[in-house]
Amino acid sequence: MATFDGSPPILSLLVFVPLLAMALAWAVQSAHQAFLLGITAALAELALSVWLLAMFRNDSAELQFVERIPLTSFLSYHLGVDGISILFVVLTALLTLMVLLYGEIVHESPAGLYVASVFAFQAVLMGLFLSVDLLEFWGVCLLEMIPASFILRRWSFGKDKRRALLRYVRDMAGGLGLMLAAILILGWRHMEASGVWSFALVELSQTPLAASQQDLVFVLFFYALAVRMALFPFHAWLPVVAEQGPLATVCVFLVGLKVGVYALLRFVLPLTPAACHEWKSFVVGLAVTGIFYGALLALMQINLRRLLAFSAVSQTGMLAVGVFCLNREGLQGSLLLAIDFGVAASALLFVTGVLHRCMHTTLLPRLGGLFDTMPLLGLTFLLAALSTMAMPGTPGFDAAHLMLEGAIETHNWGVAVAMAAGSVASAAFLLWAFQRAFLARRRDAALRPEKIRLSLPEVVLVGTLCMVQLGVGFYTEPWLEIVDSSLARLAGKLEKPAK
Repeated sequence: MATFDGSPPILSLLVFVPLLAMALAWAVQSAHQAFLLGITAALAELALSVWLLAMFRNDSAELQFVERIPLTSFLSYHLGVDGISILFVVLTALLTLMVLLYGEIVHESPAGLYVASVFAFQAVLMGLFLSVDLLEFWGVCLLEMIPASFILRRWSFGKDKRRALLRYVRDMAGGLGLMLAAILILGWRHMEASGVWSFALVELSQTPLAASQQDLVFVLFFYALAVRMALFPFHAWLPVVAEQGPLATVCVFLVGLKVGVYALLRFVLPLTPAACHEWKSFVVGLAVTGIFYGALLALMQINLRRLLAFSAVSQTGMLAVGVFCLNREGLQGSLLLAIDFGVAASALLFVTGVLHRCMHTTLLPRLGGLFDTMPLLGLTFLLAALSTMAMPGTPGFDAAHLMLEGAIETHNWGVAVAMAAGSVASAAFLLWAFQRAFLARRRDAALRPEKIRLSLPEVVLVGTLCMVQLGVGFYTEPWLEIVDSSLARLAGKLEKPAK
């Protein structure tokens, strides 16, 4: 029997509005009409997500707006939202609008197919952040590979785009296979304890695994999500995709939306608390190594696209340290920093995409002196870089301090110092890239463009990203209130792991 909590089915609307927009865009022939339809639908989806945020009860740690329709004896259409997922939903809606604006700026064609593909991607991403049934979550992860692979195949412009597609499919498929094994083990253990198969998060939480049984599930889940997060050393697909693939579609959705971090918070930590404590030192060791590995490799790049890819690897290491502090401060900091990195990384990718459109290259030795001709793009890049470096006045500042508090409490001063040094390393390679691209003297005079007047979509794109970063940066408290109840309850579960 279908169950609802009395609220309007807004979560289903968030999933099905993009599907409807996808179907309509597929049939549109005119490029102008396709992008007009896409931007209108994206604005409607953003309005729905903001409405959801306005109706959300900050004082409750329970799932809200729950919708559940049984499909089989063990699988159900089960959606819900809480403080862990609500900000990811809003970010998904915002980034979809930005991706469509970028598509109009660079004149992606055929327009109808491009808009339809973006909405297909958005629909599955909304499903990921709203699913509270593990088997349903896995199925949506599998579906996500379809629009991602199609966009990589159709709109990549690198010389070796086939290698990027194969590397992405191979790594993601391997991770999904391990995730399915972990989910089936959880369902089987629930069946042994209760007599019925179920993969719903709430019901699995009611029949927790014994501490001795959690290690295998944790390892399978962690490997699958580490690939998705591009955590060192599971990151091999990301530099290839960033260099060869379309900058502002696959890269923004896969890098900007930290699905791997979200899944750790949503499923792995509450279901395997004892294993998380057992493995936290190992994970933090990988993460700290990844922070400096990503920063070092970023400093060695001459291609801005690959530099941003290794920047994402370094950022992922910082997020993993925060998650595996396993306390309230670390969890709050990692979730807020994931949202901050999502906006900042997307801004950096969008600016890089516009640079490629104007200059036909992203090689740093061929750029330089662009601030005179592209001052707004330069300011956007600088603000995003400062946000990534957790400078005061940006969303990353309070988030990074919370993570440092969590690291000192759980680990030791060495881990906290390593995280702080990671922020310094971010400053090094991002400011170095800004200096070379926008301030340094250009070596190749033939690439010197005239002063560029940005179009209205470009002004809206960069202006929105800047306002979001500054707005969230100066007013962090409301966002902390949204996530606090859910993360406080999760931290409470982790303080007393099952014996």
